[in-house]
Amino acid sequence: MARQRDTIAGRLRLVLDAPDANVTPLRTGADPRLVSLVRLLARQAARDFVNAEVEAARQRDLQD
Repeated sequence: MARQRDTIAGRLRLVLDAPDANVTPLRTGADPRLVSLVRLLARQAARDFVNAEVEAARQRDLQD
């Protein structure tokens, strides 16, 4: 019997939680543009990480 291949979705585990606005309250005087930039960069880094993991899983599947 042939071995059934795992799908990427079966091996990739993402945990998404709704952001809590009260987790890190802004200090008075914090530049909201800087806060927005940091959030944007964090989201992009997370996307890049997930894409790299998906690509690595595809490469592993091709080697099998």
